[in-house]
Amino acid sequence: MTTETTFQERQHQFTDAEKAAHQRHNQLAFWRLIWFIASVAAVWLLIRIDQQLGAVLALVVGLAGFLFLLKKHQAIRHLRDQNHHLAFINQDEAARLKRNYLRPETGEQYANPTHAYTGDLDVFGKHSLFRLLNRTHTHEGQRQLAAWLQAAAGPDTVGLRQQAAAELKSNIDWRQQFEALAYLEETITRSPDALVKWATAEVSPLPGYLNVVRFAFPAVTLGLFVAWLTGYVPGAFVLLALFVQGIVLSQTSARAKDVSEQTVEISTALRAFRALFQQAEHVTGEAARLRAIREALTSTDKGASEAIGHLSQLTEGLNYRRNPYFYLLFGIATLWDVHYLFRLERWRNEHGPHLGRWFDALGELEALNSLAGFAYAHPTYTTPSIVEGQLTLAIESAAHPLLAPDRSIANSLTLTGNGQTILITGSNMSGKSTFLRTVGANVVLALAGAVVSADGFACSPVRVFTSMRTHDSLEESTSSFYAELKRLQTLITLSKQPTTATQKQMPMLYFLDEILKGTNSADRHRGAEALIRQLHRTTASGFVSTHDLELGQLTDSSDFVRNYHFQSDLHNGELLFDYKLRTGICESFNASQLMQAIGIEIDALQK
Repeated sequence: MTTETTFQERQHQFTDAEKAAHQRHNQLAFWRLIWFIASVAAVWLLIRIDQQLGAVLALVVGLAGFLFLLKKHQAIRHLRDQNHHLAFINQDEAARLKRNYLRPETGEQYANPTHAYTGDLDVFGKHSLFRLLNRTHTHEGQRQLAAWLQAAAGPDTVGLRQQAAAELKSNIDWRQQFEALAYLEETITRSPDALVKWATAEVSPLPGYLNVVRFAFPAVTLGLFVAWLTGYVPGAFVLLALFVQGIVLSQTSARAKDVSEQTVEISTALRAFRALFQQAEHVTGEAARLRAIREALTSTDKGASEAIGHLSQLTEGLNYRRNPYFYLLFGIATLWDVHYLFRLERWRNEHGPHLGRWFDALGELEALNSLAGFAYAHPTYTTPSIVEGQLTLAIESAAHPLLAPDRSIANSLTLTGNGQTILITGSNMSGKSTFLRTVGANVVLALAGAVVSADGFACSPVRVFTSMRTHDSLEESTSSFYAELKRLQTLITLSKQPTTATQKQMPMLYFLDEILKGTNSADRHRGAEALIRQLHRTTASGFVSTHDLELGQLTDSSDFVRNYHFQSDLHNGELLFDYKLRTGICESFNASQLMQAIGIEIDALQK
């Protein structure tokens, strides 16, 4: 059975389950209404016949039954919604196999125009690696997946991700259930930064006397209220008590407002987070990262899910204060803010230091789930080997991962050693740029920990750099040629001096498409040759595509340049491309034929 068939069958399965749950949901809604009407009628009739005790009993039974049916109704609605999301997840998975995307997240918020490669290799955007891989839903999950695609990891880290993804891969029920739980609350995508900041901030403790006052004053106020109702004291005593409590609340109002503002946006999402954390705590597998995630979420007495559930109740309770009617009628009389500030302070002291670690662990598990889901959907893709030592790139039948498998052409190539250049020539539209992106995209996937679109793939940890889509800028008064020069200047700088400590042991792997295309042929040739020779003296190796055939003559005097090409054939007036990589310099070009095809009279020049 193909993965597409699996996803389609699961989609139908969950759609049927959703319909069944929806039918039960409607039936229960009807019986809830009947129960409510019958209970009201029973209470009313018993009161009419002067059976007050019976009326009270009917009210209690009616209320208890209604609450039971309400809880049952909510459970069925939860089941219905969950099956709806599971059906959509499988529909989305089937669509991705054809490189169609139903989820709206593109990762464009992480795009950086000055990044070393993300723009040229379509890491983010409407048709991107992020969109192909992404099975995350939380802010931290998306952030971590984006970070993995933006920076190469070392061999040990990649290996740990590969192990975890391999164990999660076959556990499709757990993985899709994990995703479906995140769909149940839209606000789950919001950043938890404000909440973590509150949980870890150093603040002075609340005054000790408030811990007594918060119980004593409301009790006194309640007693005065009862005494006023029975005629023992005038109403002014009650108003005076409320005024005193208002003064007490004024001492904590600023802190209560601050805590409310830091928690209100994510408070509704915490209920969904509890279910997610609970699912994460029960992830199976003995891979080191999976064990580390389980340990991070269960190392405290309560565990992450229980603590987050408690925090959800507390933040929702505190934020009732935002309703002015509730605050005036109930909040002042009960010293509501003070009670919840003490309870939140206790929660923060117990769990605050762990909160950031919990969200990080959940985000990592979502990112690993993305790698696992991608691997499950593409069983023919290979797990790359990450080799240490000198720069190594060995690809066997590699295709572009963003192209549907039935539309992609695979090619093979090996690059070994520092200071090496693969020079690729070829006619227009023959596949040079696509091949560069094919190699680059698969390297990015490999060093993020994902499987790659190839029959075999081995590479060393490298810093990827591209110069492929340089554009002019009216705002900066920059021509496309100068924009390319600035890009190449960045390459030269990075090849000499890595930007981070992690990158010191990583050579540069560059991809330069149509190098120096914005200048005349003589300057282009001199500049390209000089750049290739200069990069040869560093640890950088890479690929250069060009129409400059003379550049290919570098192989005559330099053993660090190798020539490959793509070609086109003219058959019955039609240009044909096979997109297969061949050794040597291209000897056939099609620019003249293409210009003639649009009406430029090339032949007239020969007369």
